[in-house]
Amino acid sequence: MDPIIERLSQIATSTLGHFVDEGFLDIAIRPVFVPVKCAGRALTVDRANRQGIREARPGDVLVIARGGDFRHASFGGMVALAAKNRGIAGVVIDGPVCDYAELLEFRLPVFCRGFSALVSRASTQTGSVGQPVICGGVHVSTGDYVLADDDGVLVIPPSQVQAIVERGEAAERRGRETRAYLEAGKTLEEIEAIRRGGA
Repeated sequence: MDPIIERLSQIATSTLGHFVDEGFLDIAIRPVFVPVKCAGRALTVDRANRQGIREARPGDVLVIARGGDFRHASFGGMVALAAKNRGIAGVVIDGPVCDYAELLEFRLPVFCRGFSALVSRASTQTGSVGQPVICGGVHVSTGDYVLADDDGVLVIPPSQVQAIVERGEAAERRGRETRAYLEAGKTLEEIEAIRRGGA
């Protein structure tokens, strides 16, 4: 695994949300099940789900644009199983999915806009793979870094990921320290005083 992906996967999206403003997908895009977490490089897909799976490399996160179609499910159980067999790390789709029970069974991380029994037809699945897309209101390019967990989905351009990971790791350490102080009975005010060197 890419070392930066391994490091990114140890950070919560909400930790990064303390200082990153851009790249968070619409909060309506939620995980199918929790707890869940995935991190990887984006492979962008414009509707062509099956072609995306064929072209994906192990560890990729499929980021699927639906062109504003929030009614038709274009991703379900068998497609999820095919993606899992391919080694895909997760799927982010700007639309609904179907086959809830199978998605729970296969445990592929899937983030979507909910569920629909109205399924898109194969004839509508033509599209492109690898071209920039808009997913959840965010411009995503193939090769961007994706971090997705219980709280949301964040897309990070490669030019920014090193700095964001380093700052996120520092914030995670600070969070663990704060929790230890709180569990020891300290108040937030007392913790701030300790950090200022006053206690």
